[in-house]
Amino acid sequence: MPGPPSDVAPTVERPVRRRRRGTAVEKAISDAVIAELAEVGFGRLSFEGVAERAGTGKSPLYRRWPDTTSLVIDTLEKLGSDPAEYARTGVLRDDLIGLTVHMIKAQKGVRGDAYRSLLGEAHRQPQLLARFKSQVFDPRFEALTELLRDAAKRGEISSERLTPVVLEVLHALIIKRTLLDTHDPTKKDITEMVDEVLLPLLVTRLGGCPDHDGVGTALPGDPVELSQ
Repeated sequence: MPGPPSDVAPTVERPVRRRRRGTAVEKAISDAVIAELAEVGFGRLSFEGVAERAGTGKSPLYRRWPDTTSLVIDTLEKLGSDPAEYARTGVLRDDLIGLTVHMIKAQKGVRGDAYRSLLGEAHRQPQLLARFKSQVFDPRFEALTELLRDAAKRGEISSERLTPVVLEVLHALIIKRTLLDTHDPTKKDITEMVDEVLLPLLVTRLGGCPDHDGVGTALPGDPVELSQ
C-alpha cells in the first residue's frame, strides 16, 4: 500500500544560470547597472542588486571594480548615443532637428531615467562628473559644433556667428531638451526650438538689414542671407 502523503513541500526549481562568455556577461552587467540606476538611483546602487539583475555572481564585479562608482563610470559609455550614427542631410535646419531627434530617441525610457539619476549625484563625485562630461556631454557638443561649422563652410551661416557664447547657449538648450526634461520632446517641440531660438541665433541678414521687427536677425521662414 502507498504510504501517507508527504508533508514535505515540493521543490521549486530555480532558473539555472548559464555560463556566458565575457562579452555577454559584460553586456548583462552594463544593462543591469543602467536599470538599477533608473530604479533605485546612484546612492542605493549595490553590487548585490546589479549581480541579481544581471543573473550573475558578484565575483565578476568585485574582480573588476573596487566600488560602485567605478562600475558606474565604466558604464557611462554604454549610456551614450553615438552622434556619428545620424546621417546628415546637408541642410542646417533639417540637421539641427534630425540630430536632436536622434539624441532624444537614444535616451528614452530607462536610459533617460538613469541619466537623470546620475545628474543628481554627479556634483558630489568629481571623478564621476568628469567622466560624465567627457563621455556624455562632450560627444554631443562636438557633433553639434561640427555640424554648424560644416554649415558655415557651405555658406548657410556665417562662421562669425559661432562664438563661444552662442555655442554655449545652443549646447545648453539641446542638453536640457535631450537629457533633463522629464518628458520626451516631440518633433514639433524640437522644430519650434530650432526655428524660434537656434536659427535666429545663428543667422543674420546681409549687412544687418532690418527684418520684420527692425533688427538684423532673420525670422523662421525668411530667406537666408549671409553676412560677409
